[in-house]
Amino acid sequence: MLRLHCFAPAMGMISPSPFSVKSLALLEIAGLTYERVAGDPRRAPKKKLPFLRDAGKTIPDSHLTQQHLTQAHGVDLDAHLSDHEHAIATGFRALIEDQLCWVLVHSRWIDNPDATRDAFFKPVPALIRPVVFAMVQRYVHRSLNSQGMGRHNGAQIYRFGDEALSALANYLGDKPYLMGAQPSAIDTSLFGMLESILTPALDTPLKQAALAHPTLVAYHQRFEAEQVPDLRAKAV
Repeated sequence: MLRLHCFAPAMGMISPSPFSVKSLALLEIAGLTYERVAGDPRRAPKKKLPFLRDAGKTIPDSHLTQQHLTQAHGVDLDAHLSDHEHAIATGFRALIEDQLCWVLVHSRWIDNPDATRDAFFKPVPALIRPVVFAMVQRYVHRSLNSQGMGRHNGAQIYRFGDEALSALANYLGDKPYLMGAQPSAIDTSLFGMLESILTPALDTPLKQAALAHPTLVAYHQRFEAEQVPDLRAKAV
């Protein structure tokens, strides 16, 4: 059986990891039987989640998981896209996963550390929880700085997020899905990111930027209802 190792639900989210939600959505839409496993990034092949196990193979990345489902199981959500549309979707994937994601990281770990600690570190014994969280937070801060996003001030960082969300909303327009009438793989990336931004009960500048685009809010609700209606229940 396929086994997806990913982050457990938190703060009402299917998973606090956009990439975990993306991979879960891919499996749901593919209609494949799979087991969700609460993963530990320390034991993951590349020290990050999610990763997929399939018949003795380990696929350690959400995008590689997408490729594996196409190659090993014949599930290609992009089969209907033209080369031009595929190029556009590839650009949007970079915008979501390589820029907007870092704004989300800043929002959680730098601007809302208490909520992040309470949500994600409950399994850690209370006596050492502050120490463990502080260590991880320092690592995240270094990662933000190394990537470059962390070298900007908060207002600049959230402006990048607002620009990304505006671009996505403008391209989505009145289409049901980002690339048109039917979903493609990029929709699993966008749904995963919006799940992390919109679902938690935190009033953040990033969430306010998303809420300013009713089309994105409606899209998040529509994608879940039409494509992964059972996913949230399965996450509990």
